[in-house]
Amino acid sequence: MSQNKEFHYQQGERILCYHGPMIYEAKILESDNKHPKTSVLGPHYLIHYKGWKNTWDEWVSENRVLKYNDTNLAKQKNLEESLNKKGRSTVKKSVQETTAEKGKKRRRDTLTDKDESVKKPKISIPVPDPLRAILVQDWENIDKSSLVVPLPRKPSVKDIISQYRTYRNKKGGQESSDGIANEVIDGVHFYFNKCLGSRLLYTSEKQQYRGMRNKFEQLDNSQIYGAEHLLRLFVSFPQLISNMNLANETLDVLKNHLSDFLNFLNDHRKEYFIEEYQKFKD
Repeated sequence: MSQNKEFHYQQGERILCYHGPMIYEAKILESDNKHPKTSVLGPHYLIHYKGWKNTWDEWVSENRVLKYNDTNLAKQKNLEESLNKKGRSTVKKSVQETTAEKGKKRRRDTLTDKDESVKKPKISIPVPDPLRAILVQDWENIDKSSLVVPLPRKPSVKDIISQYRTYRNKKGGQESSDGIANEVIDGVHFYFNKCLGSRLLYTSEKQQYRGMRNKFEQLDNSQIYGAEHLLRLFVSFPQLISNMNLANETLDVLKNHLSDFLNFLNDHRKEYFIEEYQKFKD
């Protein structure tokens, strides 16, 4: 651990930390004058999120860290309530935007979040046309025909993420196998497990979700659900990203990686997505 008079937090200190748009309780494990992997200069902290596995420990810059006090705890609570209210309708609104464009000359090639604040950067992630069609069919199957995706799914989200990671690391390029690409992939995995129950389900799927959680208590959501729900997460990402305090260059890198993942899903859509849904069985 490096000592520096500019550090505002100490080893072992209880803190709050931004992870994406949310704020979580955490603890400082180490500190350094630069990020050990990226070599970005400035105070950085190795933190452990309370209640999370050690695999989620990460180095963060000081601007993501907050003092653990009543003011910031209130900020944490208000942010969570705000995001939950916005998130529940994101997928449905995005699908309705897509269906409204059917039969018209397409004026844009992306699904965008309509709930973005005018003060936030407008963020769009290109969705290939075949995946847009799958998204609409998914909505019609569930919302109109009262069907559900048969669970557990194979390949699961975890399987798909693992296959994409292998593909991306072989592809290489500007980002090395242990660099930004893997951080984005880890983020997709994390947000799927975290957001599924609160943001990615239609009301008619909630009972099935509760049944799966009771039946497979030891499994993560990513081991139960498949490509259909993973695609919904990508539709929700514009809103999630708009709530992150990211520099424009970082936003561009993140969007490029998410677009690459979507293209991978599109290329493998025949293996990953099912055609037949089923009636829900208690």
